Amino acid sequence: MDQPTVIITGASRGIGAAAARSAARLGAAVILAARTAGALAQLAEEIRGSGGRSFEVQADIGREADCRKVIALALEKTGRIDGLVNNAGVLEPMGRIAESDPAGWQTSWAVNFLGPVVLIQAALPELRRSGGRIVNISSGAASSVIPGWAPYSTSKAALNHLTRILAAEEPAVTSVALRPGLVDTQMQAEIRQNGRGRMSESSYDRLSGQHAAGKLLPPEAPGKAAAYLALYSPREWSGEVLPVDDGRIQALYEAHPDQE
Repeated sequence: MDQPTVIITGASRGIGAAAARSAARLGAAVILAARTAGALAQLAEEIRGSGGRSFEVQADIGREADCRKVIALALEKTGRIDGLVNNAGVLEPMGRIAESDPAGWQTSWAVNFLGPVVLIQAALPELRRSGGRIVNISSGAASSVIPGWAPYSTSKAALNHLTRILAAEEPAVTSVALRPGLVDTQMQAEIRQNGRGRMSESSYDRLSGQHAAGKLLPPEAPGKAAAYLALYSPREWSGEVLPVDDGRIQALYEAHPDQE
């Protein structure tokens, strides 16, 4: 079959679920990976009910065996991999470096950075063959200093640089990172519920204020961008960290209209 296959992690909600819906509307078979089995199955059924092709796999991206299971399922079900969206991520632990637990750092980095590394390694043979694309979901925290967010911020900074190194090492594969902006997701709710006193007061007030003012982006905005980048980003973009409002992404929308 000529139908491309896109793997999306953290696909049960938020940006990941929006990316899955968008990729399916663009004609891709989607492999949905997340820890929450019920929500994952519901999304997969929704996509199939709309005429799309989807397969779900319960997986913890912080576990190497689960990452390899995701790649194996994609090959079993579709026989190819054309795009990989590394979206799964965790914010915790929040708190000052001086008081942080090393175990929390290990959990954060396992999901936010090492899991994507394992997925990329396992998918690379197929991505080279298909001339495929890797989309790493980054964060403004990768370059902004937010006291209390050291594990998350440093893991996202590492993911950005991994994207650049991949571009140099793997010329047959297009590797980009997407900076999604401030998005109305569960992570933002977590910040409002648990962030006070564990991050800088100014950062807490800024993020809470964006929600109160209704200025958070809907997940569909970065989700659509991730799907388009996974299917259409040109080779010359490889190594770039792209903001969600980059005009070049908008040009991709116009060149490849979906079925909405």
